[in-house]
Amino acid sequence: MVKWPAVIKYQGEDELIYIESLAEWQSDPDLCESSYEVEDRLIDASGALFSFSSQRSIAKLVITKSAIAKLSITQKSITKAPITKTSEMQPEAFVDLDESIGVIEFVELVRKHAVLENYCCSAKLNARTHQQVIAMVKEINSI
Repeated sequence: MVKWPAVIKYQGEDELIYIESLAEWQSDPDLCESSYEVEDRLIDASGALFSFSSQRSIAKLVITKSAIAKLSITQKSITKAPITKTSEMQPEAFVDLDESIGVIEFVELVRKHAVLENYCCSAKLNARTHQQVIAMVKEINSI
């Protein structure tokens, strides 16, 4: 399970994308509906690494009165109550790789990202925790 906030690291790119929460990821089609490469990674607040599932991130299931009635005909246990409901199903969009990135390696990724963003003094960037590293990405991306 992803611990938010998190960062996307694209394979072969120095750019890092900061994502505050699952809700932000789901609401941004550029993030949740993108075609990710096999080696693209999501790095969460604990340093855990995730790859991206090939499934779409959000699927909406609409249950209507007619759908309930049809189901009721075939399965006696389903109620015939006139219910209309929209719910979101969350297929597993992230695949836990059971690997993590060390803070030092993560800081190095942020330094490369900072250079790309013309951030002053990128060589001086340092952190002790994964959360601090992610906070640096947020700060760099907000400039």
